[in-house]
Amino acid sequence: MSESIPVLTIDGPSGAGKGTVSRIVAHRLGWHYLDSGALYRAVGVAASWANLDVSDSAALVRCTFDTAVTFKEDASGDLRVWVNGSDATDELRLETTGAVASAIAAFPEVRSALKERQRAFRQLPGLVADGRDMGTVIFQDAPYKVFLTASAEERAERRYNQLKDKGVSVTLDGLLREILARDARDAQRTVAPLRPAEDAVLIDTTGLDIEQVVERVLALVKAP
Repeated sequence: MSESIPVLTIDGPSGAGKGTVSRIVAHRLGWHYLDSGALYRAVGVAASWANLDVSDSAALVRCTFDTAVTFKEDASGDLRVWVNGSDATDELRLETTGAVASAIAAFPEVRSALKERQRAFRQLPGLVADGRDMGTVIFQDAPYKVFLTASAEERAERRYNQLKDKGVSVTLDGLLREILARDARDAQRTVAPLRPAEDAVLIDTTGLDIEQVVERVLALVKAP
């Protein structure tokens, strides 16, 4: 039974460090990794490629079922995301794609369509699931749940440095506005609003480096 397969959920707002921490923790545990945000972003990219109206929920649900998404590690160990046979990793990282993903995630029909796709990642020896509603909706029975957060200013600065390193032209003020708007949208949506699971351990990553956060998360899993 898949319910007996251990799951560590790591939820939190954009820029809290979920992706980096989740990938490192999954690697050290030898567990599978699910980037649920990438699934939503992949549907957003596919919808953009097909020129779909992002307010048309029926079209988006069809797009969700029709979109083929695969995760592959490249030669350097970085995760690449392929959408309908094309490497869409760089496009998935754009803030505009994140905004589209957040908008379509507000549709209950889209979230429902992606539920089973996400649960299928639960395989032995275990799964680290990174997202916004992993502990509250997708894997409610997960034995390990973490909610990462950080100040909006710190999250904007992290994202700014990340994108700048990739050669993407952005402004810190613009990113902060986008993050605050996304926080509000994620927290206020009627289906699966962004909030910690009641049994989640909250970790504020403001002022902490990645290794410090990784160690705190691993300590939860390794604790008897």
